[in-house]
Amino acid sequence: MAVAYAPTRSLARVRLGIYPLLGGLIASSFALRALVGWLRPTPTYFPDEYIYAELGRSFAESGRPLMRGTTPHFPALLQPLLTSPAWLVGDTHLAYHLVQTLEALLMSLAAIPVYWLARRLGLGQGLSFGLAALALAIPDLLYAAWVVAEPVAYPLSLGAIAAGTAALARPSRRNQLAFVGLAALASFGRVQFAAIPVCFVIAALVIGVRERRLRAALREQALVLALFALPLVGAFALGPKRALGVYGGLFDFSVHPLGWLEWSGASAMILVYAAGWAIVPGALLGLGLSIVRPRSRVEHAFGLLTTLFCGALVLQAGFVASNGPDHLLERYVFYVVPLLAIGFGLYTARGWPLRLPYLALAAMLLAFSARLPLAGFAAAEGKVDSPFLFAVFRIEQVFGDAGTGSLIVAALAALLSVGAVVAALRPRIGTALAVSLAAGACVLSSVGASLFDLGNSRGVLAEHVAANPTWLDDAHVGPVSLVASAGGLRAPALEELFWNRSLDRIYLLPGAQPIDQFVETPLTIARDGTLLAAGRPLRGPFAVDHDAVFLRFRSAEPIRTTRVYALWQPALKAQLRLAVWGLFSDGWLASGGAVELWPSTPSQALSGRLLLRLTAPHGESARPVTVTFRASGEAPHGIRLSPGETRSVWLNVCSAGRWRASFSADHRLFEQNGLRVRFVSVHATPPVFEPDNVTCTAGSV
Repeated sequence: MAVAYAPTRSLARVRLGIYPLLGGLIASSFALRALVGWLRPTPTYFPDEYIYAELGRSFAESGRPLMRGTTPHFPALLQPLLTSPAWLVGDTHLAYHLVQTLEALLMSLAAIPVYWLARRLGLGQGLSFGLAALALAIPDLLYAAWVVAEPVAYPLSLGAIAAGTAALARPSRRNQLAFVGLAALASFGRVQFAAIPVCFVIAALVIGVRERRLRAALREQALVLALFALPLVGAFALGPKRALGVYGGLFDFSVHPLGWLEWSGASAMILVYAAGWAIVPGALLGLGLSIVRPRSRVEHAFGLLTTLFCGALVLQAGFVASNGPDHLLERYVFYVVPLLAIGFGLYTARGWPLRLPYLALAAMLLAFSARLPLAGFAAAEGKVDSPFLFAVFRIEQVFGDAGTGSLIVAALAALLSVGAVVAALRPRIGTALAVSLAAGACVLSSVGASLFDLGNSRGVLAEHVAANPTWLDDAHVGPVSLVASAGGLRAPALEELFWNRSLDRIYLLPGAQPIDQFVETPLTIARDGTLLAAGRPLRGPFAVDHDAVFLRFRSAEPIRTTRVYALWQPALKAQLRLAVWGLFSDGWLASGGAVELWPSTPSQALSGRLLLRLTAPHGESARPVTVTFRASGEAPHGIRLSPGETRSVWLNVCSAGRWRASFSADHRLFEQNGLRVRFVSVHATPPVFEPDNVTCTAGSV
C-alpha cells in the first residue's frame, strides 16, 4: 500500500505568523527590485519604454493618452495611468526612478494571488509560502526595472486566474465580479490577456459537460458571459483590427503551421528553464491529474483554466515569433510559471504518484533541451525578449565562449533533472528539495539576467546618450523638433525622446528610417537647401542626428552638440548649405555616399572648390584603397591611397544650382563602433567650400 506523505512536512515547520512572513517576502523583493531599478541608468527596450513613458507623461500633463500630440489608439493604457503621477515630477531622472520603484512594488505583489490560490487549493502554509517566493525569484522580475506593462500585468494576470478559479468552482456574484474586474484590468494592461475570458468560457463548458449539467453551468456563469459579451460586441462593431489599435497589424500576419509549431515548442521550453526546471515534471503531472482525476471542483477548475491559459500564451508567442521576430518571446509566457509551481504542489499533495511517468517526463525534458541548445537563441538580438537568455549570455560573457555557456546551462539542467529524480525517490524531503532547487536556479538566472541588463544599460548610456541626458530640455529653447537622417540609428533617437520632454515632433530627412509607428513627417529638400515639411519650411529649434552625416546650415550655428546629435536654432528657417551623406561623426567615411552643396537662392550659381583630406587606414591587414568621386556631367575621378597615406582632395564645383557628387570606395572595412556595425573606407576631414569666380574646370586636383 502506497504511503501518502504530507507534502509540506519540511516547509510547514514555520511557526511564525504566515502573513508577516508574506509581507516580509514582498517587502524584500520590492527593496531588491527597486535597488536594481535605480542602478539601471537608462532604458534600453525600445520603442516600448518610450511609448509607456510618453503616454504616462501625457496623462499627467493633459489627462489624455497622446503621443507627440496625437491619439495613438494604444489599447494597453493601464501602466501609463498608474505611473502618471510619477511623471508630474519635473526632474526626468527622478521620475524615471519613481516609475521603477512603483513597478517593483506592483510586481512583488504577485506573491499575494499565488499564495491565496495555493491555499485555496488545499496546499499547506509552508509550501504555499515557498511557491509565492518562487514567483518572485524568476528572472522575469527583471521587468520591474523597465518602463513596460509587465510589472502591472504580472500580478493582475495571476489574480485573474485565481479569481477565475474561484468563480468556476463556486459561481457566486462576488467571485464572478472579482474575476471580471481582474481579467478586464489584466487585458487593459496587456492586450494578450484578452485570452483569459476565452479560457474561462471554455473551462466552464468543459466543467458543465463533465458534470452533465451544461445548461445549468452556463446559467450559473450568465453574469460573466454577459459582461464579457458587451466589449466583444463593441470590438466587432468597431472592427477587430481597429479595436486593437497599434496591434491591429496582427491581422496581417500569416499562418505558418510548421513555424508556429516550432516556435511554440521553443516558447514552452524556455518556460521550463524560467521555472527552475526541477518542478516542471511534477507540475505537468499535477495539472494533468487535476483535470483527469480532480480531488475537488476547485482543483478541476484550476487545472482547466491554467492549462488553457498556458496553451493560449504559448501559442500566442509561437504565432508572433513565426511572423517576423524569429526569436523567443519569453515575455509573452512567463506569467504561467507560478501556476506551474502550484501544479507541482498539487502533484506532491497526492504523495508523488505515477513515478514512472514522472521519470519519463524528466528524461524527455532533458533530451529535448539537448536537441535545442540555447546558444543560437541567445546570439545577437535573439535574446531581447527573454531574461533567461540574458543570463545565458552573461555566462557566455564570463567564459568568453558561446559553446561553453550552453554547455554549462545544459549541465545545470542535468543536475536539476537529477535533483528532480532524487526528490521523487525521497518524497519525505522531495517537496522541499525540488522547490529549493527550482528557487535556487531562478535566483541564479535572475542575478545573471540583472547583471547583463545593467551592463547593457551602461553600454547604451555610453554609446547613445549624452553626458547630460536631458540636455535638450536644459537648453530652454522651447519645443524642439527631432530630425532623423539617413543612416541614423533608432536607439539614440528613442533615447532622446525618452529623456527630453521638449521633443514634440519627428521629421525624416530623405532616406531616413522611421523611428516608431507614430506620427513622423517626411522632409524634402528644396533647390536652395530649405527643409520642407508638407511644402512648408521647417522653423524653430531642431536636433538633427549627425552620427552618419555631416551637415551645415545657412544662417545657423549649433547651440549644443553631443556625439550623435546637434541642436540648431536657425534665424528664420532650416536651410542646408552643405552635406556629406556618409561621413560619420568619428571621421570615418562610409564605403559609399554623396557630397552636396546648395546655393542661398534657387537661381544662384555655385562656383568654387571643395577641399577634403582623406587618410587610408593602416595596419598589418591594411591594403590600398581607391575612392572615386562622380559629379553630374563630369568624368569619374579616383584617388588611390596607400595604407596610412593622407591626401588633400580638391573637387571643382560648377553648377547653376544645387551641386552633388557621389563617392564610392573599391575596398571597405567591416567595423564596429560601440553598438553600431558599419562598413567604412577611409578617414575624412569635414569638407570646406571655397567660392570663387574663376571659370569652372572639370576634374579634381
